[in-house]
Amino acid sequence: MYYSKVSSDKYLIRLVKAEEISESIKKFCQKLDIKNASLSGIGSIENPTLAHYRVDTKKYKEKVLNGIFELTSLIGTVGIFKREPLVHVHVTLSDEEMKAFGGHLVKGKVSATVELIITVFDSNHAKSQDEEIGLKLWDLPEKL
Repeated sequence: MYYSKVSSDKYLIRLVKAEEISESIKKFCQKLDIKNASLSGIGSIENPTLAHYRVDTKKYKEKVLNGIFELTSLIGTVGIFKREPLVHVHVTLSDEEMKAFGGHLVKGKVSATVELIITVFDSNHAKSQDEEIGLKLWDLPEKL
């Protein structure tokens, strides 16, 4: 991984071949003590595992996509769960036939490169397990 701080709250990151995407983002956030952030990116990914969440069953259905895919969009957040960065990423991918796939990124390795922009927030909001929804959600202090 290579990175550069480009402003007080933004980093450019370039992941290299064979890096696991979510794990690399988590390690970056740990190293720089980033608690909350938003993520966006593009690149290429190999043999990703995607998931779709069903709130009625509170379960993810996972699917492994075999091959090399264009990472046409990566978007996500970083929060804190049990004092560790929790990286939550969704992706849109396309195959060589230009068919699109999308969902929650469970895991996936960089095929050629992934370029990310991380916008860091000056906050340290945690996430906790919401039993009704079945997901780890932001603990936010205000409600409308």
